[in-house]
Amino acid sequence: MLTRMNTSVRKALLGAAALSALLVFSPLVERGASAAPAAPAAAVRNLPDFSDLAASVSPAVVQITVTTTEVDQEASVPPQFRGTPFEQFFNQGPGQPHRAKALGSGFVIDPSGYIVTNFHVAGRADDIQIVFADGTRLPAKRVGADQRTDLALLKVDAPKPLAYVELGDSDKVRIGQSVLAVGNPFGLGGTVTAGIVSARSRDIGSGPYDDYLQIDAAINQGNSGGPTFDVDGKVIGVNTAIFSPNGGSVGLGFAIPSNIVRKVVDQLRDHGKVDRAWMGVQTQAVDGALAAALKLPAASGALVSAVQKDSPAAAAGLKRGDVILSMDGAKIDTPRELSRRVGDLAEGKRVDLEIWRDGKRTASEVRLGALPTEDKVAANGPDAKGEGPGLGIQLARTPQGEVIVTGVLNDGPADQAGLRPGDRVVEVDKHRVRSPEDVVKALHRARAEHREAIAMFLQREGESLYLAVPLKAKS
Repeated sequence: MLTRMNTSVRKALLGAAALSALLVFSPLVERGASAAPAAPAAAVRNLPDFSDLAASVSPAVVQITVTTTEVDQEASVPPQFRGTPFEQFFNQGPGQPHRAKALGSGFVIDPSGYIVTNFHVAGRADDIQIVFADGTRLPAKRVGADQRTDLALLKVDAPKPLAYVELGDSDKVRIGQSVLAVGNPFGLGGTVTAGIVSARSRDIGSGPYDDYLQIDAAINQGNSGGPTFDVDGKVIGVNTAIFSPNGGSVGLGFAIPSNIVRKVVDQLRDHGKVDRAWMGVQTQAVDGALAAALKLPAASGALVSAVQKDSPAAAAGLKRGDVILSMDGAKIDTPRELSRRVGDLAEGKRVDLEIWRDGKRTASEVRLGALPTEDKVAANGPDAKGEGPGLGIQLARTPQGEVIVTGVLNDGPADQAGLRPGDRVVEVDKHRVRSPEDVVKALHRARAEHREAIAMFLQREGESLYLAVPLKAKS
């Protein structure tokens, strides 16, 4: 379970109270047991010492208290009906607005008072207060915020130059190197924890530009927005999320790399927002089964599952079912890699694509546009009765001529491929389907060709995707 780390003041106080209640100090040895010999002085001297580093960087790390106005949109819907078709029958008018407080962390990057934190800490706050290591409290204004990378830039008017820290080069970070995380866990105040970088380029499913450093230093709720330092005192990441089954640290934390932070912060400081290029395709990963179904030599690339109307991709002639293999000569292995590369470019940039279409390679040039401020989402509908032939699914045709999955057999081919009730089947092996019988015909064609899988194009909860369905269930 991935958890954002800011927490309400009330929870922070409760957490601190619970913590103090659990602090039971035990003797080093049991009664009657002989004490262990003291560690040799040489061994103690060889232990890592972060005291100088902590002393030098801590004055630039701040506690952030925010106040927001919240409205419970689901207050009038009983919990058992939320997210079901019956939700529409309840009064869904907004509840009473109320004020909520939350705590997070941040760090000063400029002596004039610029402070970096997470979007989920201060991106929507009505009031922002900064508490410095010496206890000084100053109000802050939001210069800009970027939800897609979960970053925000704040500014305080300080009476004197502030202690600050510098961003390092996260591209040079190596797995296994020592790091120091500093922040405000559970509202306790300035806290340092040490660890190592345990992985790079982590995709935790939080957005299209995921590229996190994974660290094993203990970070907890309230550490959000705080910095992770290398041994030279440079910020190499902004602590953003933890993987935890219980909300506390289990040694898996994720930090936004400093080179991403630098690009975003520069734009926020100059323009108050981040401008990104846009291609206008929805893509998904290509696994081995899909690669075989599409006759692709290798399981890599970004499979286009939808092309947005009036987008740069549509103008360039990209089609659903194309697999983007490279951009400007750089290999594209995953959809995330494509998103990041496009997002790093400016509107109007022309890029050369190598794509896989109908069993062969071809080229296309796309002139990128500006990323729309709001995503457009397509709706789909449900339901009725019918059976799919040998795939372990029930299908239905709606009055609008749509084919809907109404049931999925456990451990059948469709279940193993990831189909769900409510999926709308649009195409099978690039053949448009308007009835369950069309699915039967496509299946027979595939079996006659001795295929191992068929490619199904679906619409699910406003998104489009391809799935490779095996022609028999795996044992």
